[in-house]
Amino acid sequence: MTSSPDLPPAPATWAWASAPQATQTVETEPLEYHRLLRGVQGYKWWKPLVILGLAGAFFLIMTIALSIAFIPIILAVDPSYLDDLRLGTTEIIETQRPISVVLALLSVIIMIPSVLLAMMIMGVRPTSRVWSVALRIRWGLLGRTTLFAILGVVVMNIVGVAFEAALEFYFPSAAVGSVAEYAGDSNFDPSAALLSFLFVLLLVPLQATAEEVVFRGLFMQVLGSWLKNPWFAILIPSVGFAMAHIYDFWGLAAVGLMGAVAAWLTWRTGGLEAAIAIHVINNLVAFGFMTAGLGGSTAQTESAGGVGSVVGEAVGLGLFAWLVVRSFKKHGYGRARIDLKLVPIAPGSLPVHEFLPSPQQVPQVEQQEQPRD
Repeated sequence: MTSSPDLPPAPATWAWASAPQATQTVETEPLEYHRLLRGVQGYKWWKPLVILGLAGAFFLIMTIALSIAFIPIILAVDPSYLDDLRLGTTEIIETQRPISVVLALLSVIIMIPSVLLAMMIMGVRPTSRVWSVALRIRWGLLGRTTLFAILGVVVMNIVGVAFEAALEFYFPSAAVGSVAEYAGDSNFDPSAALLSFLFVLLLVPLQATAEEVVFRGLFMQVLGSWLKNPWFAILIPSVGFAMAHIYDFWGLAAVGLMGAVAAWLTWRTGGLEAAIAIHVINNLVAFGFMTAGLGGSTAQTESAGGVGSVVGEAVGLGLFAWLVVRSFKKHGYGRARIDLKLVPIAPGSLPVHEFLPSPQQVPQVEQQEQPRD
């Protein structure tokens, strides 16, 4: 029996024969909320673009599926709604037609699974990175900011109504509609209004949260992954948020102002909690007025108040932002995080820790504030 000759070593280019590449764990720089995608393992500059595209595709698919699913429901409970909508004799959201409220709110809520599914497919782990630097919803912070939001919205509406009343007194032609227009309207159905308001209570928290996940979550983090200055991530999505609504000039100005304040607080507090709180409370009050016919309409129209609405927004949001920042500092929440990432070690180089100076050579720095509830 003859022995086999010695075989030459496998070429280094043969992947199956080469040794696995060594890796090491390194810390990222402290990442503020709008930069959180930078802390994802395997981040590449183009991946946020793909996340946007996938989220848009999933939203389109879900919108089509939701519309098809609602056609038999609409035909069963309000068969004339689609014809009236086509003829322009009704609005997309008309609180006297509760089915329109449900369909409109659900068509926004589906943005949440669209974004989370897109992030999951592109390897963003965990997808809860979209909520805050703590990788979760900080419920204590959400609860406190909700109380501040209630106070802010109350002040917002009192100031807005008072300003409009003064405007009406001095310039009667500038007056907006009032509930008096509906007081004697025999077509106003209290049962439909109550049913719509129940749907509002159930669905608006999710609808407002969905808009925050997109405009103050995904858009801010996508822009922040490329541009470190937070003002790009604050202002650009705020303009998009305003333009996504159908209001007139003053309505768009008010929405844009709210979007900018919500985005700034998201950056300042390291999460969506404050933005969700003010958005939910504001929408609950707005839909409540709409269902009762306050402001002269039970439907969502282009008219969203006048200059008084903007003045009220500015005062109420200013108070809200001040209270949030004050409470945030008091309770010691974190607004940045440091992620751990695996990086390959180049052949022939030493691990990073071998290059680190001794503890005596390291300057003392303030300890990074840790996110907590």
